Amino acid sequence: MEDAVNKKDRTQYYYIWISVLLTFMVLGMFAVLISLVESMEVLEFNLLIPWSMLISTYVFFVSSSVGICAASSLGYVFGMKQYTLVSKRGILLSVIAIIFGMLSLILHLGHPERAMIYTILTPNIHSAMSLMSFFYSLYIPSIIVLYWFLSRADFARLTNSSAGWKRRFYGLMTLGIKSESMESIKRDANMARITGIIAITAGLSAMAVEGSLFGHAEARPYWYGAYTPSYFIFSSVVSGVAWLLFITIATYKVKHEDMPDEVKGLMFEMGRALAVLLSLGLFFMSYKVGAGLLDDTKIDTMMLFVKGPLNISFWLFEILIGVMLPVLILLYSKGRASLNGLLIASAMVIAGLFVSKYDFIVAGQVYPVFKDAAPSLFPTLMEIFVIAGIIAAFFFVYTLAVRFLPLKESSR
Repeated sequence: MEDAVNKKDRTQYYYIWISVLLTFMVLGMFAVLISLVESMEVLEFNLLIPWSMLISTYVFFVSSSVGICAASSLGYVFGMKQYTLVSKRGILLSVIAIIFGMLSLILHLGHPERAMIYTILTPNIHSAMSLMSFFYSLYIPSIIVLYWFLSRADFARLTNSSAGWKRRFYGLMTLGIKSESMESIKRDANMARITGIIAITAGLSAMAVEGSLFGHAEARPYWYGAYTPSYFIFSSVVSGVAWLLFITIATYKVKHEDMPDEVKGLMFEMGRALAVLLSLGLFFMSYKVGAGLLDDTKIDTMMLFVKGPLNISFWLFEILIGVMLPVLILLYSKGRASLNGLLIASAMVIAGLFVSKYDFIVAGQVYPVFKDAAPSLFPTLMEIFVIAGIIAAFFFVYTLAVRFLPLKESSR
């Protein structure tokens, strides 16, 4: 009787969760419609700062996708077998993240078809943006194919054990290869290794080139420099580890399932790695702030963070919530073997990274365009609605994936 009541409660929470996500998605679609009817200006808090929250969200999601892919592929590509436990979940999450990252970019462009057409027809081999598009064009299909190789045997098993529309769906996902033999599974693992190498290479290359896209802009002193590509790659790895921790633990808790000991051990191992990465990140961030305050071309921008309109987002979200508190919580969680601590810390890191991308994108455009910074660099309400809709859609698709796709950890 108690199990039946608990199941009913979980079903109610599930539908409440779906309803909340759909509500935010409708708000996002409403804001997009308003921007098309009125003007794209409703999404811009200042006409002289064309890149704001849509671009920072794009950078955040694609960076997360590459980082998740890199962390998830450690098992198949680098032989760290324990990471095969999260490969399927992680690679699918990286697919979803890159899709909604690109959606954020598309909504900003207004006419994305022009970019797609002319990037293919008239590519500029000397352009960082053209090279970035090439790497993403290689990365996106690679991670999709990688997930298929990781899950093909599961699709075959589900085809044989299902009926009705599910059997037809899973049969379609096998692409006609329905064998569950050890030979076919080993072949899939070998192909996953090859595809994983291609995906990681393309993804990290895309991150480096995207960083150089900002780093080559001499007219934007805050972005300019060799540090920027390194920052993009490093932050993507931090984001990937945080996402894997958060989404894995949260899924188990929401589904009220006991986490296997081997998966739990991996979570704490990743928690230790995240603490180390955050500590290194804090060191480099300190250097960046110190060097910026001593550089005449960057000091005005750095003051936006120190005591300007971005000081709350910097000190509260980037430093305190994004780095310092998570490190303390991760160290505490290691001693107490607390999954809740890992969950909270990883969620805080993700929030901090999301805000840091916004700060990075917006702050770099203020000087030398403006003589004095605006009193507020906060995004518009309509842009917030769009971003809320994109994030809600991201979690909506993942929720459906948890229900219908094979994401269970395995160490084959």
